Amino acid sequence: MRHIKQFFIFLAKAVTILLTVATFALIIISFVRKDWILAGIAWIGELIHSLGDWNYLVAFASACIESLPIIGTAVPGMNVMILVGGFWGKEHLALTILAASVGAMLGNYIGYWIGKKIGKELIERYGDWFWVGKTEEKILHRQLEKNGFWYITLGKFHNFTRAFIPFIAGTGGMLETKFWTYNMIGSVIWATSINLLGVFFIDNYESILENIGKISMGILIAVFGYFWFFKRETLIKYWNDKNREIDEKIAKKNTVKN
Repeated sequence: MRHIKQFFIFLAKAVTILLTVATFALIIISFVRKDWILAGIAWIGELIHSLGDWNYLVAFASACIESLPIIGTAVPGMNVMILVGGFWGKEHLALTILAASVGAMLGNYIGYWIGKKIGKELIERYGDWFWVGKTEEKILHRQLEKNGFWYITLGKFHNFTRAFIPFIAGTGGMLETKFWTYNMIGSVIWATSINLLGVFFIDNYESILENIGKISMGILIAVFGYFWFFKRETLIKYWNDKNREIDEKIAKKNTVKN
């Protein structure tokens, strides 16, 4: 059983790395061979239209799976939703949003339930594999206590928080009624926003690709500026806490060996 768990953990981590590499590769290709990207998007559009009503199942499944702990960090569910929302949701917006909302709610609740039942044990044994050590767990617990609604609602828009916030809410013992309230609101907001973003992207993707360099640079500057001016002290504290956690683990291993 232990070997099976380790295999799935390794597989999830490998998929995460491959998807990260693929994302950077696509960005580079978009600079040098935009025609490849344009042809690829057009092909995806034809595929999505050929699926017909099966797109509702795709929307449901992608929204559900990407909300699961660990697996959700490796599954590009939001990217799938943008494409389905743009090509299919434009003409079937209400039902596509409904399918994605229900899928997101279910995925969030599964993560919450797992966290409630065996969350602490999983973090203790395997958390470091997925960058969720004691330091990250403390930060997430603290933020959920202070800003639970916003973290669960807006956390849907990032693959790490989307996959782990419901899980951490479960390990922290958040009331189920409170979690479901936040879960429903957040899932509907996320599904609506992503589908509308998909419509905007598909209507304007040629212009976006023409200006991908400026857009990428603007995003990088905005992110760097935000963390530098508003979150610098928080990042320094996190780094110090993480180094302390690593030192304690190394000392513990050395003690066990001796």
